[in-house]
Amino acid sequence: MTDTDPPPPPTHTSADGGVTVVDGNGTPVVHLTIDALRLPARELAELVTWTAREAADAVRAAEAHESRSAADALAELKNLRDGLRQDGLEAVIERKRAEYGADADDLPPEDPRAMSRMGLAGEIPTAGLDAAIRILERFQPRPGAPTELVPVTGRATGPDETVTVESTGEYPIAGVLLGIHARALGPEALGKEITETAAKAIADLKDRQRTQIDGLDLPLTMDQVDGLPGEMDAYGQKVRGQYEYLRRQHDDIIRRLHGK
Repeated sequence: MTDTDPPPPPTHTSADGGVTVVDGNGTPVVHLTIDALRLPARELAELVTWTAREAADAVRAAEAHESRSAADALAELKNLRDGLRQDGLEAVIERKRAEYGADADDLPPEDPRAMSRMGLAGEIPTAGLDAAIRILERFQPRPGAPTELVPVTGRATGPDETVTVESTGEYPIAGVLLGIHARALGPEALGKEITETAAKAIADLKDRQRTQIDGLDLPLTMDQVDGLPGEMDAYGQKVRGQYEYLRRQHDDIIRRLHGK
């Protein structure tokens, strides 16, 4: 593997080596050995379940980092924007350096403090901060709107009811049930059947979550959230277009001043 190759996906194998779960970008991929199929169906289902849960726990542990809520990020960006307008760039830079201390260079990029540091460069106008603030404000619940979410479970069953998988917000594969003839499929086919059924259970979970979230009367529906990446891309293209236009104007003025 070269330095430019992507790292391999996280992989977790059961203690006996019979079940391996590969993190497939949110959808686990299950591999079984022939030895695993010698277990009774119920014990095999439990082994797959707990291996998948351990794999999800391991992925979360590897990705653990300090995080802040959207409300914290919104407050940080507003504070930065107001400081730039009221006190000027140099005063804000000095104040932020004092607030961040020696750890300023070690902040993860998703930390709101790191987000605000991006706005300290002289070439970034506060209009960019205004746009980020408007987007974050759209995620804040309306006053009086319900905020409680009841945990939901996705569920799917494979062909001939050979495999059933349950999925939750915590575990993509939260439970597995195997029919009495499941082991007759063989390790490769059964692993594929569990993987495909898990993908359907995860999709069912997302549909249930979408319905529940849309019922909370939040400022954005899930369909609007799904459209945000495209919206942000369009905004970025607009900013780049404005930059190119201003740059051409600047170059044209310089040429005219020099009589060229």
